[in-house]
Amino acid sequence: MRVLIIGGGGREHALYLKIKESPLVKNVLILPGNAGIANTDRILNTDVSDFPAILNIIKENNINLLVVGPEIPLVKGIKDFFNKEMPDLFVFGPDKNGALLEGSKIFADEFMKESKIPAPRAKSASSLEESLEVLDNFSLPVVLKADGLAAGKGVSIHDKKEAAEKKLREIFSDKIFGTAGEKVLFQEFLTGEEASLFALLNGKEAIILPTARDYKAAYDDGKGPNTGGMGSFSPGSTLSEKHISLACEKIVKPVLEKFAYTGILYIGLMVNIDKPEETKVLEFNCRFGDPETQSILPMIEGDIIPYILWSCGDNDIIVPKIKEENYYKIPQKHGCTLNTVIAAEGYPFSYEKNIELNLPEKLPKGIHIIHAGTAEKENKIVSSGGRILNIVAYGKNLPEAKNLVYKFIETLEKTNDFKRLFYRHDIGS
Repeated sequence: MRVLIIGGGGREHALYLKIKESPLVKNVLILPGNAGIANTDRILNTDVSDFPAILNIIKENNINLLVVGPEIPLVKGIKDFFNKEMPDLFVFGPDKNGALLEGSKIFADEFMKESKIPAPRAKSASSLEESLEVLDNFSLPVVLKADGLAAGKGVSIHDKKEAAEKKLREIFSDKIFGTAGEKVLFQEFLTGEEASLFALLNGKEAIILPTARDYKAAYDDGKGPNTGGMGSFSPGSTLSEKHISLACEKIVKPVLEKFAYTGILYIGLMVNIDKPEETKVLEFNCRFGDPETQSILPMIEGDIIPYILWSCGDNDIIVPKIKEENYYKIPQKHGCTLNTVIAAEGYPFSYEKNIELNLPEKLPKGIHIIHAGTAEKENKIVSSGGRILNIVAYGKNLPEAKNLVYKFIETLEKTNDFKRLFYRHDIGS
């Protein structure tokens, strides 16, 4: 089997490494990839949303399986395009309608109301005037969400009306999110523990992946602006079997019934530890999360390719799965993985690029580096994005994995300019 992965971040690098382990795979190409991936496996100078160009690449390289990492091509309908142009190609990901669960926060909210899925109280607005009126009648703190895709930066939390008004003017008047901010969703602020639940769906059934905990805030102790994610660990410590069972019944089942959804479904949850029935959905994503994927994939026992093919709708394939109360889960390793993101100073706002990185050729046992925003320049590895590297460790438990990660980062600090870089020190705490 020949595989093409779409995307160039940490999530896609993690997928590349896991897929290459499969004995079923002859070759893995990635478009465009990053500096952590061999140049011979990278396809450059093609946009991830240029479907006709990707079609030519697939034909030229006899690709059998297309794995779509980022949300933008999914929301633009890459699966629908290839279902029409190459019906025999396996495409990992939902169709355009299913991907709207991530592509439009308002669409997802309306679906949850229609399907009686537990979610925060919400109200939408499509102009500055309307949004200011909604704000006058919405309790604080309030969560503001740009309706469309905003690269993980479209969510903000405000406990003062003046700050919320300022953000709304930036969205509608200054157009900081472009067309993604043409509408805004107001959401009730929830308290509890955040958790990430990932399920593989084949249109009829679901299999639950190892759980994870993500850290959104830029700085230690949950301070600073929201980011795309500054670290994660797996399995997460929040979701019990009862939480997952209720989520499968109240959330995953309605998604399957409405969309005949295929691919990966990410459900961001706000969890009440003692009362699982009060758990609510914060958001849906139509793809693997980043940086959770970097922690989850190493925890999956065995070959991932059969599961991907199964979730592409190949219902004839048999995959190993473990039966729980009312759901199936994928077999996973014992132990724990932890991932800490190293980012450019200033992220998620303005940040420097082309920071030279000095990485060791030989890594300590249990450690691997997942590249995210990296590139090659004059035979050197440099930063090309806000989130640059993921330092991932596997240990027999969470404290061991955490200790491995932070000890290794200490060695990186001796050979790299960490005045221009930063990371959270409390991932796993």
